[in-house]
Amino acid sequence: MGASGAAFLVGACGSAGSPAAPQRKIGQIGIQTYTLRAALAEDFVGTFQMIKDVGYDYVELNRRNFVERTPAELKTLLDDIGLPSPITHLDYDMFATRTTEIGDIAGELGCEHAILPWLTEDQRTLDGYKAHAEMLNRAGEVLKPYGVTVGYHNHQFEFFDLGGGQSGMEILLSETDPDNVAFELDLFWVALTGTDIVALFNKHSGRFKYCHVKDLTGDASAFRESVDFEAIVATHMANVGEGDLPFESYFAAADIAGLEYYIAEHDNPPLPYRQSVETSYNSMKAMRF
Repeated sequence: MGASGAAFLVGACGSAGSPAAPQRKIGQIGIQTYTLRAALAEDFVGTFQMIKDVGYDYVELNRRNFVERTPAELKTLLDDIGLPSPITHLDYDMFATRTTEIGDIAGELGCEHAILPWLTEDQRTLDGYKAHAEMLNRAGEVLKPYGVTVGYHNHQFEFFDLGGGQSGMEILLSETDPDNVAFELDLFWVALTGTDIVALFNKHSGRFKYCHVKDLTGDASAFRESVDFEAIVATHMANVGEGDLPFESYFAAADIAGLEYYIAEHDNPPLPYRQSVETSYNSMKAMRF
């Protein structure tokens, strides 16, 4: 029995076979730097130091983090602070037409995972999703020799019905090779659509290597088919622990899902920034499942 299986059993039953409090917890906690884009624009080095001081174990980068600095310069800065950067988000064009450049950038940053985080509105068609799946498979093959895994990050629109009960997410999950493509499940956006997250884990077991952990507060059913991102974030997005999502019930199925990376995020965190990211960190640190 592996260590994770043993840990699950420890949390599942007591010495006499009676139920006991869950004992599993998140081992390492990351944060997506998009959360702190405004703070980084004001104080780049100081904001990364604040992330470290709060207690985060690593950062998930995005392309804007190394626009004014080379990836190598950013890596030196993060090494000095003591923040690994195992994952980065990159734009569609890079995956589609400049794939080897991703391998070079990832090597300079020390990243082992490169994730596509966004599709434009005109890319969200049935045929479009099929083409994206093919593109991600190709990118995965190209990046294998670099030691880089390709991932895809969702919003809510991937779960919209494209006709005949098909959704973009189902196409991507069904038509990408598990050996080439992993998924970063954004729990807020999936929950917004009313999708049963644990059922999704069971249907596509092992596909969800990463997750974005951000909370949802209130009844968001009116936005289930909406792409009004600004209104959704302002009305329903919350720091982890300040909303209503049952994260521990999701994470109890971590082995089924394939979860390895737990990454805090908030698209527009309330001020002060340190308090927001510290609230999310402490809430994730206290989770038991």
